Amino acid sequence: MENKCSSGGECSGSGEHGCCEQGSGSHCGCESKKSACGCPIDKAVGMWECAAHKAWKEVHVDLLKTKIMKAWGPQMEKTADAVIEAMGIEWQAMMTQGKAKTDLKQKIASIFAENKK
Repeated sequence: MENKCSSGGECSGSGEHGCCEQGSGSHCGCESKKSACGCPIDKAVGMWECAAHKAWKEVHVDLLKTKIMKAWGPQMEKTADAVIEAMGIEWQAMMTQGKAKTDLKQKIASIFAENKK
């Protein structure tokens, strides 16, 4: 399929924006791919195609989120609470360790300062 650019050049029309290609990851990657001729109409069509694919995927994700919460919500809530609790304990431990290192540096600095006198 060929599209005519307003400038008269020719571009291939399908697949050049990467929206329908498999293995393109969690986003369609349209932003990084450019039309061979730089036709603004082709670019606009590609952006709309990309947006449509992204919107479809977001609808799928939203539907799955609802179903996952219905089936697993209570268990996931308990798990999330456990993770938050553990992260809080880790954070407090890091703060304690950081204070111990700061205190040690201050003590060493005062010892060195005493020796200079």
